Amino acid sequence: MKKWFGLLALAAVCFAGVFAVPHGNFWVKITLTVLLLTGLSRVKPKRPVVNFTEVVLGILGAVVLYGVFWFGNYLSAQVFSFAPEQVDSIYAIKQQGNKMAIAAVLLLITSPGEEIFWRGYIQQTAMNRWGRIPGCLAGIAAYAGVHIASGNFMLVGAAFTAGIFWCLLYSWRRNLTACVVSHCLWTVGVFLLFPIR
Repeated sequence: MKKWFGLLALAAVCFAGVFAVPHGNFWVKITLTVLLLTGLSRVKPKRPVVNFTEVVLGILGAVVLYGVFWFGNYLSAQVFSFAPEQVDSIYAIKQQGNKMAIAAVLLLITSPGEEIFWRGYIQQTAMNRWGRIPGCLAGIAAYAGVHIASGNFMLVGAAFTAGIFWCLLYSWRRNLTACVVSHCLWTVGVFLLFPIR
């Protein structure tokens, strides 16, 4: 577990650099961070099951999660006066890159890479060590926790919500395919194609 805690600490430092350090391009920093963490974890998961069921579950998962975020955005705007401004600040990072380049990064690097690291390594290792439920809770806490450095309550809430969804999906399927499909489609949908703001 030393490696697990070490990589989790490194993830916290890297994500702090991505979100809290104003210097540098966000998309370059997040790409390098995900590649580094995925490479260091050296995950050797069993060959993922890629079939109709897993792909459909991933697509449905993306649609459901989008609906959760659409409703959450509406509700949070009614409850928290700061919510719209914080959500806008998340969408502002689109200005740091070309739309097609951002889509490529989301589809080919960050979304699948995050699933490999956060679910395939962090959550799976925790479940192997502490059991299914504690391991799932550790995965959720870790994924949300590294976003705290952003200082953006809405972003942390978003990571917590998405973390619950993908951790439960992985815990259920024990296969990364549905998680990767869901993550890829959801990020491109909510961030580029159908922004909630």
